[in-house]
Amino acid sequence: MRTPRKRGAPIDVQRMADWVESFPGYRTTISRTRVEAWLGQFDQSDKDVAARVLDAVEFYGPERLADAFRSILGALPGWHRNAARRTGRWRFVPFTLRPGESGDTMLHVFRIANNLSSSAFDELFAYKHELLRQRLVAEDTVVLVDDFAGTGDQAAAAWHESLGELLPGRPRVFLLLVAAVQAAVTRIASETPLRVQPFRRLRAGDNVFGPECAHFSGAEKRAILSYCRRADATRPRGYGDCGLLIVMAHGCPNNSIPILHSRSQRFRGLFPR
Repeated sequence: MRTPRKRGAPIDVQRMADWVESFPGYRTTISRTRVEAWLGQFDQSDKDVAARVLDAVEFYGPERLADAFRSILGALPGWHRNAARRTGRWRFVPFTLRPGESGDTMLHVFRIANNLSSSAFDELFAYKHELLRQRLVAEDTVVLVDDFAGTGDQAAAAWHESLGELLPGRPRVFLLLVAAVQAAVTRIASETPLRVQPFRRLRAGDNVFGPECAHFSGAEKRAILSYCRRADATRPRGYGDCGLLIVMAHGCPNNSIPILHSRSQRFRGLFPR
């Protein structure tokens, strides 16, 4: 998470403008009116902590997503834009369990960001169901592309339910992510052959409710949690109790706290999923 402003900082015109400018390209425009409506759901005594939560949101807009994918691909061993200089065959695949999930969007961003959108690179891109007939072997590389891993549940399930069977030749398999919780990275590595490559590793201090998070006091964390329970009584700390303040341009992960993304009648998030 980002470092919030000091306690008691005024919620003035400039701060409002800074928030609006901090979230460019979100799927629904984040305007001053929307920010004011979101803040209006907090009691007067809690507006300061609400404002500091908004300060701390870590946002990945279109440009930052593209930068992340350029950085990750450039660091993968054996990759080169020139086919003659690559190690083995390469396939870039959206990491999705169902059509229309974030992996489809992220693969498009990844392709554009790395200047691979021309037809000359079409053979590098495939869907999951096409992998088996491509007969990839140990010298080849599959790169799965997605945005985020909070618990590792999806990656572990996908490997054991289908991916492992689609890659009997055991090529190298990388999972490229914009951000991932370190605990999820560790779990995926221990339960699957996937080599997770996140642009941003989230640590214990990124959980707003965790003792390692020093940006908010115990009383402030309890206040935040009370609103999160109003927003989502089932998962008030976010999916997997991750307690994150992460938002992507195309949506907010459910591992982030629900006051950011809830669509309940009791509390409307600023970044609806």
